[in-house]
Amino acid sequence: MKLIEIYVQMNYNNINNPILYIALLGERDSIRFTNIPQESIQHPMLRYIGNLPQSMAQFIYGIEYYQLTKYYGLISGYRLIMVYPDITAEAIKSLLDLPKQPHVILLCTEEERIIEIYTNLLKDYMNEDFICLTSNEVDNVRKFPCTTLTRLSDIWKWFYDYANKNYEIDKSRLPFSVPCLDKSVYDTGDVFSPTRTNTQTINSILGNWDYSRSMPKDEILERRLESSEVAMNNTVGFERQNLLIEQITKIRLLEDIVACSTQDIKFQEEHYRAPLILAVPYTSIEMRKLSKKDLLPEEEQMAQNLEKIMGYHQTHNYTIAHNVTNLPKELFPAMIYVLNNFVVPRSLFFDFVAQLHCSIRFSPYLRLPIMGKNINSELSFVGIKHIERLATSPSKNKNIRKVMEKIGKKMTDEMLSPKAVEMLQEYSSQIVAMTDLPIEWMMIDGIPLGFTHEVCRLPETPVTSLLAQYMEAKFTPYVIPEDILQKTLVVFGNEDPEFVMAQSPVRELAKTLGFQIKTCLNKSSFFKAIKETRPELLIIDTHGGVDETTYNSFIMMGDDIVTGDDVINSGIGPQLVFLSACNTFTTYNTINTIANAFFQIGANAVTTSYMPLHVRPATVLYIRLLRNLNEAAHKNLHLNWLSFISHLMRTSYIHAPIEKKENLNLKKEIQDTLSELSVQSMIFGKRRKVYEKLNNKEFTKSLNCNYEYIIPHYLMYSTLGRADIILFKSSLDNIMMS
Repeated sequence: MKLIEIYVQMNYNNINNPILYIALLGERDSIRFTNIPQESIQHPMLRYIGNLPQSMAQFIYGIEYYQLTKYYGLISGYRLIMVYPDITAEAIKSLLDLPKQPHVILLCTEEERIIEIYTNLLKDYMNEDFICLTSNEVDNVRKFPCTTLTRLSDIWKWFYDYANKNYEIDKSRLPFSVPCLDKSVYDTGDVFSPTRTNTQTINSILGNWDYSRSMPKDEILERRLESSEVAMNNTVGFERQNLLIEQITKIRLLEDIVACSTQDIKFQEEHYRAPLILAVPYTSIEMRKLSKKDLLPEEEQMAQNLEKIMGYHQTHNYTIAHNVTNLPKELFPAMIYVLNNFVVPRSLFFDFVAQLHCSIRFSPYLRLPIMGKNINSELSFVGIKHIERLATSPSKNKNIRKVMEKIGKKMTDEMLSPKAVEMLQEYSSQIVAMTDLPIEWMMIDGIPLGFTHEVCRLPETPVTSLLAQYMEAKFTPYVIPEDILQKTLVVFGNEDPEFVMAQSPVRELAKTLGFQIKTCLNKSSFFKAIKETRPELLIIDTHGGVDETTYNSFIMMGDDIVTGDDVINSGIGPQLVFLSACNTFTTYNTINTIANAFFQIGANAVTTSYMPLHVRPATVLYIRLLRNLNEAAHKNLHLNWLSFISHLMRTSYIHAPIEKKENLNLKKEIQDTLSELSVQSMIFGKRRKVYEKLNNKEFTKSLNCNYEYIIPHYLMYSTLGRADIILFKSSLDNIMMS
């Protein structure tokens, strides 16, 4: 049967409607650490979702469902709704007023009082479409108003019966079957927590639903202790990380198998491959401090002790490097408490959120060791107290690169196994990094990751934003229209002579391309301009900075400071944001950023700066963005926004000599050479050679270009959000028509 026939069949009788997963959580709890998840979203039932199908079509057809998503580049993912007991009856009614489809309730609380609240809220809506899953800890669920399973293995019979009763299934298609492949492809998991995420993804691809073997708690605990003991005895080893690399290899192999069976692949490999979900937790100085305003006098000493204890990082083998804290013996019990109540929940939350993000494209997952004091000294050079001295003039550009590369090398040395480095050298896919670190600077065999790969980031701070980013990507996807430039607003935030001179070409370009320009010299005119034009792409060209007392970044409109709170309370809602302003997402000791604020009001992607920017090259960069976007919006050049923005940054670096005033009359052969390098950089397999040429003194001397003094735009900015699933309509139409 052809794939298109499977596609038609999957849409028959709502078979491809996503299963609605409803997580009933405990009471809302306040959070005092910005990078520690609340208790309510740490429940083990939330992690169990990765064992379950996303839709009945996936449950019935398994790997053929996966084959379909790969062929068409479809976006998948779990439809997960998280509910607290203070939800209103009206909200429950709205939530459950849906077409007939399976509803799986994950009961993520053991509190009888809260279970009673949910029972009363849900009792009028439950029918044969609902089933409730609970952990073995829940004893009193007799009153719950739908079928309740405490033995999780029973869920498969419920799904099987539901499928046979409600859908017309072609039995000749052998539903509920798993393909016969080489045994090395299958995966039953390991006790090392991050491997569970990849295990779930592999079995989700195969349609192998009931693969897990339930073990007694004592046996699970014993295995975990054995694993920890082995890791503690070899802290400099990479055995645990290499387990993840082996799993990633399996997922790539499954992609290869499906690609071979499909034959007609519509994408280049970098975009056909599922993006790598890369988690790099980082414990910064300010992130581990308790807010003094929230402390009682008797809590201050406790807060100081916690700050010392939480100055941790992990070794190569994911164990805590105890020597970094220099704690007196009397604080060791407190350290054990912190490990159990802060470090472990934080790591498990990363794995849970990663599972959700992996489900969007069936991505492999690599969680690296937690970074902390072991990189703080290197990062301090790009902290808000020192960064201005580092980047005061173009003559400092060489120093900027040296600092970036030093930080990048430190990240590689501290976190990556040789196998991981080798994998990333050859890993032709986009990368979605969950981290506050400048992961684009990571040096892979002497070349920054941000040059060889298309990388977007999901900020870790605040930690719940990782979950919010998934909800945003899953429930409000955005497709870039062909008339995006008519829905673009460029805001000039000052009338400084240097800015006005650099912006002159922008005004001329607007006459040709049709985007709007507004000059806003105060906060109110800024928000008024956005509300009037309602742009889908917002470009802001102004001053930016960081408040050293609050560690919050901001932008300026004239003499007015625009904070993140101002943005959140404004009522604006652009889908794409490009901040051409200094220090809007500094990478060291920044807690609340103006970039994060745009996500809270519904943005799908925000491009923001790590560093101070120089006015002319920064303006040239977004001029190129507007010109290139005019072409990309109408032609099948870039599949998604991440591809587009990464190419823009990379080629801005390549073309930088052409843009310099003193080089306006560069010889045509030099311009042609740089243009050819730009074309080659479109292809993943050629980027390393392009970078090596640009940093080969003999080659650059022949061009009369010295790249040591050129601003590396691909490292100065970071694109936040799931830019990999923001598709161009022009490319999407081409895929569906071919």
